[in-house]
Amino acid sequence: MGKISKIRRKRHLNSGVAVLSIWQRLTRILVFFSVIGLGVLVFSVFAPEWNKLQAMDEENDLLKKRLENLKAERTERLQDELHTSNDIEYLEVVARDKLNLQLPGEVIFRIQR
Repeated sequence: MGKISKIRRKRHLNSGVAVLSIWQRLTRILVFFSVIGLGVLVFSVFAPEWNKLQAMDEENDLLKKRLENLKAERTERLQDELHTSNDIEYLEVVARDKLNLQLPGEVIFRIQR
């Protein structure tokens, strides 16, 4: 070896910078690309499932809104039924129909089905 190469080697060793061999560099490159490949593999496996999860969340939100609407509609119907069951005129009509009662001078026509 010449005098210049010994001086360069000595400078590299004294400067604190580690000089990597070709195998160490190749190993680091291989590890880097392996990690990248593993990340791509994991992403490709879980990405479709993530999309399904998002779609199911949207469907769940729509179903929750529909449930709220149905509950409100049910409450409204129950209130209407409560009002009609307490209405004297409605009760009179139902009683006359079910018990075959009639007012004086009233003629009832029934159609049999």
